[in-house]
Amino acid sequence: MSSKNTSGSFFYTLLGYVVIVMILALITLIVGLSMYWSGFLRLMVSVSRDTAVKWIGFIVYTPVTFGLVVRVSRQRWHNKVFWWTMTSVLFIHIACFLAILRYAEHWNLLYSLVIFMIEGPIILTVSNWMFEKFGRKHHSKRGAAQV
Repeated sequence: MSSKNTSGSFFYTLLGYVVIVMILALITLIVGLSMYWSGFLRLMVSVSRDTAVKWIGFIVYTPVTFGLVVRVSRQRWHNKVFWWTMTSVLFIHIACFLAILRYAEHWNLLYSLVIFMIEGPIILTVSNWMFEKFGRKHHSKRGAAQV
């Protein structure tokens, strides 16, 4: 293996992490702007502690969970099916969590932690299943050489 190839892989690894951080920052910005426009942040002073804890858990654990799954699945970053699966699961996650937050009266950060500890392996399993089912057909040229 030449040193040129090693430096190239370092560049792509660094670029991949930068892209992931940018995507997570964009998601956080979207959630934050949604909260601002909905008036949630303006009402933060008058909301209950439970409501604040619900949103803090959601905002903290969502990027952590998806970031860990993406990091563990690094070998699949060049596969379109992986990214479509992650995007779909993220939208399902957000919809389900918003429903939970709407109807749960009392909330603790421990509840969020337990949900995300269970959800992380499920997301990884779904991602693996989708890759095995559809990913090998729809890989990029670079991914084809590595698979």
